[in-house]
Amino acid sequence: MSADQGVQKKLLQAALGEIESLRIKRQREYTHRPHPSLKRFSQQELNDEACLTYKNLLVGRSQRLPDRETMLRIAEYLECTFDERNELLAVAGYLPLQSDLQGNLLEHELRKAQQLLGTLTLPAMIVTPTLGIKGSNELFTHLFDLPRDIIAENNVNLFDFHFSSELPVRSRSTFNEASFEQWESHAINGIRAFKRNHLLSRHDEWYRNLEKRLEQHGGNKYWNMSNEDTKPNEPSYRSLLVRKKDSSDFVPIRYSQVYLSVGRGMFPGIGVFLPVDEAARSVFASFGSTVDYGSIVRGIV
Repeated sequence: MSADQGVQKKLLQAALGEIESLRIKRQREYTHRPHPSLKRFSQQELNDEACLTYKNLLVGRSQRLPDRETMLRIAEYLECTFDERNELLAVAGYLPLQSDLQGNLLEHELRKAQQLLGTLTLPAMIVTPTLGIKGSNELFTHLFDLPRDIIAENNVNLFDFHFSSELPVRSRSTFNEASFEQWESHAINGIRAFKRNHLLSRHDEWYRNLEKRLEQHGGNKYWNMSNEDTKPNEPSYRSLLVRKKDSSDFVPIRYSQVYLSVGRGMFPGIGVFLPVDEAARSVFASFGSTVDYGSIVRGIV
């Protein structure tokens, strides 16, 4: 046996051990309840669904290590979390998937986001890969009439921000039929983007907790909607009832939102809110925003 063959054999044995460990783990998780898709997580089922040579590998009739794509299919079948998927790739000798969800890199980029946030003269918030709102400026809390301690204590994520009936954003974004349609379209498109961006993390605990949070807010009906459920030619702006600083009267405004990427990927990012009409420019100015709104609006409308 050559040295390369010896390495391949060791990698194969390690990979099979990791696969079997994960397979048995999944079986035990569904010992007392049926799987939603009636999966049995048996060796034969894994062979049929993910790797047609799996049974031959187990009994030694094949010694060929499955390629990286096959290992990812096995991980998908086994409903691996992001970390489990990477561990499986690693023991098989393949490069792991890159994640920007945690660790020192995320903390470093969050610090950069905080520094950038302090320079902005528009309402803005910092959003993490797991949709947590990790910071905001005073213009943001004034615009949406949010208690600043909610943001400071990291108790709010984007699902809360958009769907919670305990926060004023939802009711003030759905004050008539047109504004409700804009709010609903934004919800559908936002959920679709979230699911697309985090496809490989959908079995992770944080992902499932966000699903539960959405259900608690009554927004789960939007979870499986597609862009076909939104109107064509939907305007890019949204509407909101707000009050100028030191005023008790609500006025409807139109605003838009863009994301500034702080690091190498989309998250963490800074969501920046832009005025679209004269009413919005007047409200923003009352909060102390000092931006050439005319040039901004000409670029949006």
